[in-house]
Order: sequence, then C-alpha cells, then structure tokens
Amino acid sequence: MADVYDRWHKSHPKPDETQCSEHKSRTRRMVPTSDHGIGKRWQVRYRDLDGHQRKENFHTRAEADKRAAEVDVEIRSGSYVVPAETKQTLGAYAQKWLEANSVGPTTALRYEATVRNHIAAHLGRRELRSLNKPSVIQGWIRTLQDGGFEVSTIEGFFDILSSILGMAVEDGLLPKNPCKSKSVKLPTATKKKIVPWPLERVRAVIEGLPKRFQAGGKLAFGCGLRQGEIFGFAVEDVDFKGGWIHVNRQVRLVGTKPVFALPKGNKIRSVPLPAQVAAALKAHMREFPPTVVTLPWAKPDGDPKTFRLLFVDEKGRAYNRSVFNMGAWKRALVAAGVIPPRERGARYLQAAPEDGMHALRHAYASVLLDAGESIKALSEYLGHSDPGFTLRTYTHLLPSSESRTRKAIDDAFTETEAGEGEAEDNGDPPATEGTSAPPAKPMCPQCALAA
Repeated sequence: MADVYDRWHKSHPKPDETQCSEHKSRTRRMVPTSDHGIGKRWQVRYRDLDGHQRKENFHTRAEADKRAAEVDVEIRSGSYVVPAETKQTLGAYAQKWLEANSVGPTTALRYEATVRNHIAAHLGRRELRSLNKPSVIQGWIRTLQDGGFEVSTIEGFFDILSSILGMAVEDGLLPKNPCKSKSVKLPTATKKKIVPWPLERVRAVIEGLPKRFQAGGKLAFGCGLRQGEIFGFAVEDVDFKGGWIHVNRQVRLVGTKPVFALPKGNKIRSVPLPAQVAAALKAHMREFPPTVVTLPWAKPDGDPKTFRLLFVDEKGRAYNRSVFNMGAWKRALVAAGVIPPRERGARYLQAAPEDGMHALRHAYASVLLDAGESIKALSEYLGHSDPGFTLRTYTHLLPSSESRTRKAIDDAFTETEAGEGEAEDNGDPPATEGTSAPPAKPMCPQCALAA
C-alpha cells in the first residue's frame, strides 16, 4: 500500500510547537519540518516486491496521489520496476547483456560490434525507462533504413536490441519489451530467389581456381560443403571404400584468428561421395599430399587440435576466408567471365555478392532436386537444422506440380486414345465398367515430399 506524506510539515506535531506561517489547514495543525521549503513537498512511500522501502517525491499532492495509485496497481500485478534502476543508460545495460551471454566467440564478436556500432551509437545515452515507447524503437529502425542497411541486416540488429530489452524486462527494469509492440514494424523486402549457376559456369569457375584448390571446388559442388568445411576437410574425413565423406569440422575466423570448430549449427554429418569427386580427391592427394595443420579449437585461446588437411595455401597454412575470397575466388570468377577483369587503377575486383563460393553449394542442391532427391535427404546432406528451411530456400527449384499435372493428364488422354484405336482395329467390344484396375491410393503431400 502506497502512502502520501507532506515532507514540509510534521504528521504528528506537539501541542506547543509553532504553526507554519505560510501554510494553513482546516483539518490539522501545520508545523514545519526542517525540510520546509526544500525540494519537492509531497512524498509517496511504499515497499516494493522485494520488501524494500521506496520513496518518490512530487511537487503537488495530485501528482503524488496519482503515483500512489499507480504503484498499488503495479505491485498487485507484479509489473512494478524500480525507478532509480531504470535511469541507467541502454549503453551501460547492453554491456551487462554482452557479459552475460554464453554464445560462441564468433557470435560474441558480432554481438559486440552490433551493440557498439548500431545500438549504443544511436540509443546508448538514453535511459532504459525512455525506451519504453514503441515510437523510439520505430525511429531507430528508420535511422537504420536511411543508413542504407539491407532489410536482413536491420532484422539482425533488431533481434539483438529486442534480446537486450527482453532481459531488462526479466530483470524488472522495464514493464514490457517495446520491440514486441504491434506498432513496431520492420521493413519488408521481397526475398530474392536463389538462381543456381548453370553447369557450364560451375565447370568454368572450378577450372579457374588454383590447381591446388580445384578439387576443393569439386568437393563443394559434388557434396554441397560450405567453404569453411572444405578448408577444414582432413584425410581422415573421407571413406573411399564406403563412398562417404564425413563433415566433422570447419575453419572459421574469430576476429582475425583462424580456429577449428564444429560445422555450422554443430551439425556433424555424412554425405554420399560421388565417384568423380572421389577420383578428384585421390588425384589431388597424390599431387598435394595432406598437410599437418594445428589450430586452436573454437576460440583463439582454445586447446590446440591437429589434422591433416587436404586443402592449404601455398605456405602450408589453413586457408584464410577473407584472403581466399578476395584473391583466388575472384580471379576464378574473372576467368569464367562472371565478373570483368579489374579496371585500370582500381584497387579491387568488382564485388560479386551473389556469386560467392556458396553458389557451388546451391548448384549441388539444384542438381539433386532435379534428379528427384527428397527435401529431407537434401537437408541432411547440406547440414540444415530443419528440412523446412531447406524447403523454403529451394522450393522454387522443385519440379513444378503444374508440369506434373499437365503431363499426367496428357499421358492419360494419349493412353485412352491409343486404347480406343486398338479396340476398333481388333473388333473387340469396348471394355465394360468394373473391369479396370482399382485406382492407386492417394498419397498425402508430406509423404510425397519425402518419397
């Protein structure tokens, strides 16, 4: 229960104390306190959800009565937050959020950069309590839009801010997360459909790669591996006799430091090894014997792990993603005519965001789908966490139901016309009802998808 007190006058004055010369009351004697005339006159006192006494001061009795009523409702509903703690800035609280996170080192670096450059830079000086307005969040989103960020990038920044403010709600510093408000709208964009490379381009790009990595390009296209998984592929990961490869690790950068780590999503998997890819790997190992490479595991100060890698740079080191993409990969794109040669005086080759090494993985998916492989199997081979993601990503590459429908009906008409012609030529009577084979049992879409 919140109570309102007059700070400037005593609640229980003694009979012989002098009354206040400035304030009068018909209901009680007004005896000034030592705080008379100092600060705000009216004070709301109450105990919070943890039993701690809280005090809030106001200029007028009306303001104090209103706040007392609000506090009573908040405490009864469990939505009360400590006003003093909500005065800390978002920048200071975001640091606490970063320190409390238990994500991997690469993700931690991404979170830190996002908080520093895109959240704290715009909202870091604001007090938490001032962020309780959806309009503030919407204004921040508009600022990011005006900054030219892609929709997917803004969504990533927004998810991090929402997680920070969600923790503030859990800590009792905000009554609700403004990012969850229905009035907060993220920008929308038409999702670009993946357009797989034609096989001619796949071959041309692979041929344009350095000889020591051409088998790596074939492994990317022939087994659908990610770039980091190829960089971390070791001789013990291939089973020539059984016809499988095992994707057990990747090489990734934590900041600028290369480390060994589990594949994306921690999904170790096995993928069928086509005969031509197996032959390419064998030929590669004869010309470029596996190289022993030692890197820390998962983080720069992690335990050292040693593997005999199939693909290393000219100095026998694990490939650096940034160096490889800006050098060998871009030159292969030039050789295949995907991007033009570097212009005279230009420092870098033309950007090719849609034509990174991931294009070989997309080509792998398109070939398997075209051959009738199921989404479920493709999802396993690609290392996706959910077949639904695979379906959403590649659904437009599936053989269209319209084409199957047209072909099925056309075939049915063709068979009917052929049957009638044979009946007339042979003088046989037309088939009577009930003599045809029973119709096949219909298959549900889920079963058809997995078949």
